[in-house]
Amino acid sequence: MTALPRAYLPPGANARRDRGGGLFILRHALDSPWFSCESAGGIWRLAPTAALVREYERPEPANAFARTFLRFRGLPVEAESLSLFCEAAKLAEAPEGTRIVALDKAVRQRAATCLRKGGGGGLYACATMLNLIGGNRR
Repeated sequence: MTALPRAYLPPGANARRDRGGGLFILRHALDSPWFSCESAGGIWRLAPTAALVREYERPEPANAFARTFLRFRGLPVEAESLSLFCEAAKLAEAPEGTRIVALDKAVRQRAATCLRKGGGGGLYACATMLNLIGGNRR
């Protein structure tokens, strides 16, 4: 099983889940290849980077759902996929059924759009995260 994004934080980092657009918040800045760090009024907001997303593209597909997203593996990671990945990572730590269903729908819709228009980098990582949180059950 792939580790959750919290495992990519340095040892001793006291990070809390961000309720906003980031993944975690810290009281101090962090220099990491896995997370971008921006000041947010006295705290630091961490968001996943393309390097972290690529870590989730390494495993082989766990099931047929993930296999359908293989075509997106290795493409340059897009902002939309980073946002979906961030939401999936939050839900991996604090699952909420209705949000998981909404995320599953959003990932599928994004994949359909990318099949029509191109792009989709990072969607395979989103599918991997959905497998971790059980969001691909239809």
